[in-house]
Amino acid sequence: MATTDRSLFKAAFADPDQLLGAVKHLRMKMGLNVLDTFTPFPVHGMDDALGLKPSRLTWVCGGFAILGFLTALALQLWTSVVDYPLVVGGKPLASLPAFVPVTFELTVLFAALGTVFTFLAISGLRPRIYPKDLLPGVNDDKFWLVGEFGREGTIDQVQKGLVPFHPVVLERHFHDLPNPKFLDRPVGSLAVLVAAFLPPVVMLGAGLSFNRDLTKRVAQFDAGMMYTTAAQAFDESPVLAKGQVLQAAPEGTMPRGLTPLGYEAGKEEAARAGAELKNPLEATPAHAARGKVVWDRVCATCHGFQAKGDGAVIGAGKIPNPPNLLIPKYQAYGDGQLFHVATFGGPEKIMKGFADQMSREDRWRAVMHLRSLQREAEAAKAAAEAAKAAKLAAEATKSAAPTAPAAGAKP
Repeated sequence: MATTDRSLFKAAFADPDQLLGAVKHLRMKMGLNVLDTFTPFPVHGMDDALGLKPSRLTWVCGGFAILGFLTALALQLWTSVVDYPLVVGGKPLASLPAFVPVTFELTVLFAALGTVFTFLAISGLRPRIYPKDLLPGVNDDKFWLVGEFGREGTIDQVQKGLVPFHPVVLERHFHDLPNPKFLDRPVGSLAVLVAAFLPPVVMLGAGLSFNRDLTKRVAQFDAGMMYTTAAQAFDESPVLAKGQVLQAAPEGTMPRGLTPLGYEAGKEEAARAGAELKNPLEATPAHAARGKVVWDRVCATCHGFQAKGDGAVIGAGKIPNPPNLLIPKYQAYGDGQLFHVATFGGPEKIMKGFADQMSREDRWRAVMHLRSLQREAEAAKAAAEAAKAAKLAAEATKSAAPTAPAAGAKP
């Protein structure tokens, strides 16, 4: 084993703060060059203490990320549009949203591997089969630094300078140049790399030995996907049930996001809904405005714009006249009962349900608007009764007041 004295020294400390203070003292007070530090974990502020510039690996990482992004897009576009185009579900061949997962993965893969290999190449490092312990305790409880004496420096001067920082080890450092084993030599690393690529090369060669024409499609896997066409919802279909593309949902299923109402049609169910259901929407101006629009467009045709039962169907003779919803009978209905009628239809089976035409929220908004019409009618009725009562009171007061005798009349 050969050794070479490079006029270096090494010092170990039991605390990261002592190491940080020693580095600053050696560089700024004593003018010595600290080559590097070796610690079990990163020490905050060490980069500034060593005078290290920001790493340029961030630019390398960004460059490899862009390369991975472009490689993934090019690979997928070439495969899906040029080399092996397949129409799947009527989507375009260059369906960019479908390329997002592979693009993301290759971007991360290129950035990670490119950064690591660039770092190893710049630093002159490479993986080793038998790594040597760099310094005793560097992975456990010691915080090391390695520095240069300079032209006239001595170990005694360094020892005096580091006394305030209590080094547990301080000695000359010799750069060992051991005789590496075969796998730790460059030729050994090359042999490991070749061995890693050998299995896929053998498999590819075996596949090519069958004289397979890679430019031709495999009928067993193609299944006519190259020539499929997109079908519209109301087109005829020779293979689907009832000869049409649009199919009914299987029995017992419900659309995604739909919450079952939990009630059936009928008077008893309507009364139960009135007792159990409350309007889930807050009485905001937006809901009120939408409720008026829904009422005017759907409900006013029969019930009228003021819910008096005077809609456009009055006198048509085809259906019975709709009821006046301002009377006490319907004012006593709960919000849930009105919602049940809007959903399943009226108890007299004259009015149809509107669950197939109005969303659940719009039905609740229509109930909210009907309540506002009923309140306005009650307020107008109360105001009219108050005015009538005031008028009668005024007339009674006037009739009860004594009249003054006429001039010249005898007492």
